[in-house]
Amino acid sequence: MKQILSIVVLAMIFAGFSHTPAHSWIFVDTTNAPAIPIDGYLQTVSDIDDIITKNFRNYPAAFAIANVGGYPIGDAHIGNFPHMFFGVSFTVGCANMKYFDEDIAREENVYPAYAPNPTLYFGFGLAGGFDILFKVIFFSDTMYRPSLHQKSVRLSKANIYSVGGKLRKNLVSRIAILPDIFDFGGVTVSAGADCMEGIIGIDGNYKYKLNNITVNPPGGVYTVDFDAYYNFNIKWTMLSANAQALVYFHFLWVFDFYTGVGMATTWGYNRLKGSGIGTVSNAIIGPIGTISAMAEYKRSPRFFMGLYIAGLEVNIWVLKLTMETMVNISNGKDINLQLGTRLQF
Repeated sequence: MKQILSIVVLAMIFAGFSHTPAHSWIFVDTTNAPAIPIDGYLQTVSDIDDIITKNFRNYPAAFAIANVGGYPIGDAHIGNFPHMFFGVSFTVGCANMKYFDEDIAREENVYPAYAPNPTLYFGFGLAGGFDILFKVIFFSDTMYRPSLHQKSVRLSKANIYSVGGKLRKNLVSRIAILPDIFDFGGVTVSAGADCMEGIIGIDGNYKYKLNNITVNPPGGVYTVDFDAYYNFNIKWTMLSANAQALVYFHFLWVFDFYTGVGMATTWGYNRLKGSGIGTVSNAIIGPIGTISAMAEYKRSPRFFMGLYIAGLEVNIWVLKLTMETMVNISNGKDINLQLGTRLQF
């Protein structure tokens, strides 16, 4: 019981901590387009930078809460060895979910952020009420490259790695309350560590118009065509340690429900780097010059997360289907959604 109270207290204390180191910069070189004064680009560059900055700040939170998922299980204890299970799970971290709350004013051009974390997961029963769970995935575009090959956008790289482990201890065993109808499933505490890393790159060719641009010579305001070639890489690294305390309930022989609290500490970052070069022209004037640009945005998640956890499992003999969610009680707007299926023996 002291272990459970410790996790609850720490989760509430750290829920208020926020430390999100960040840096960003954007550079535009117009020396090869001298006919266009630099102030002709400033508003466009400022608008783009503002949209990227406001949206990118949500992604570290999405990746951080996705990283601690991947072990949906509705049993307080697997059982002693050789009891085991293996299966697949899919976790998606979701940040800025208050976007969908109609009672809260939305910030213009700021949207929810999502982070996927698919894994294989498996576990083994140990002695003395202990069991151990693992998750793992290693995906490289050399194994398979998703189909995304258009002129405006092409997938240039996609590498995703996710590993983790969790040791659980069943403190209170199953207690029958209404035999064959309702059982108290037990109380289990756990501690574990997770690592998630990846990089996704895209490049392509994009054409659009810049309105009200001053061109001198010949002098005057024009609409110019911008034909740009670009590349972007988004990279992430998340390292987490977490602890949880969960209470389990069994309804009939089909449904298992569990709920509890936890906490996680996360070190990591998301980095977005991009560059591009484009030609500027006008149908009347002709070629005007070239513009090149580079940018980098980097942001880290909050170091501590307090978590509320709830899950539902459906039992079909040895086949288990589990749905779980974690809510970041630090801010109430970040969650993860987990779906897992496994064979347990």
